[in-house]
Amino acid sequence: MAALGTAVFRFHRAVINPDRKGCFLSLARAGLAPASAAYGLAVSTRNSFYRMGWARTRRASVPVISVGNITAGGTGKTPFVAWLARLMVIRQMRPAILSRGYGRHEVLGLDDENLMLSRLAGNVPIVVDADRLRGAEAAVRLHSANVLVLDDGFQHRGIGRDLDIVLIDALWPFGAEHLLPRGLLREPVWALRRAGFIVVTRADLVTAERLQEIVNRLREIAPGVPTACCANVIRGLRPLGSDGGEGLPPQALREGRWTAFCGIGNPEGFRLTLERAGCDVAVFCVFSDHQRYDGKQTRLLLRRAVGAGCDRVVTTEKDAVKVERLLEAPSRPPLYALQTELDLTAGSEALTAAILRAVAGHS
Repeated sequence: MAALGTAVFRFHRAVINPDRKGCFLSLARAGLAPASAAYGLAVSTRNSFYRMGWARTRRASVPVISVGNITAGGTGKTPFVAWLARLMVIRQMRPAILSRGYGRHEVLGLDDENLMLSRLAGNVPIVVDADRLRGAEAAVRLHSANVLVLDDGFQHRGIGRDLDIVLIDALWPFGAEHLLPRGLLREPVWALRRAGFIVVTRADLVTAERLQEIVNRLREIAPGVPTACCANVIRGLRPLGSDGGEGLPPQALREGRWTAFCGIGNPEGFRLTLERAGCDVAVFCVFSDHQRYDGKQTRLLLRRAVGAGCDRVVTTEKDAVKVERLLEAPSRPPLYALQTELDLTAGSEALTAAILRAVAGHS
């Protein structure tokens, strides 16, 4: 089943990629168009219910800052949520993170994104509940939270928010211009007009000209909505295994041959990040988003790395929290998690000011 899921994921990315050509891909796109139209009708109907007041939005007792997107797949949301939670701690607030817990681990009670988030956000509590308002009440009651970060909340309109921050991935900014499943859009692009702030992520992985094109398009789609840009900066490599030893500095990526693998929504972003750091990626393995690894897969990956003459293996933090549970000892070749941190490259002061105004203006 895991192999089938990976194959479907790769095929879908090829189908929606406008740069890929071929009769078979064109037929697949035509076949997905009716499903995309049906999806769009459902989204439009649901949004109309909220716009006309037929569906109710309920307010939490404390300020709520939502972080979301309009595309499926990775936009760098987890690092941004962690950054936002740390900002609130620095500002002497008591934040809690509200999550729906997609793909929750039966034993640990957290999904892979929240396992990564718990590492990045430190002691900030994470409340997992599909009913976000009930989760908000639990965060206030159990953790004395006085501000809440709604993770993946742009489409979850049942709970009111004081600020909607929407992330746009610079590599796939407008979801191949089509709604799911023909593209990656979860809503039409004009839904961005509901946003209070737009943040373009992975801004360092595109040219300055392309970044300006994206910002200009956003201003046309959502006039008056301010924008910021950010990048993920590599700060080190964390060894995996029961006794993994010391971590490595970022410059270690320039040494030797590497195998890299990931099961995330935007594998292209991971590969580009490694290549921009000077990493010689001899083998790059892509799995489906939220891939659940097992011991057999991990052993096969390591054997493939040895066969390709690779000195080390690297994966994302999101994948690492699942893979490291399968390692009883340091692997051969050694396996590392790429550690990054968010760096706001433009609009930092305006974004911080918007967040603080939203918290102060809660009623």
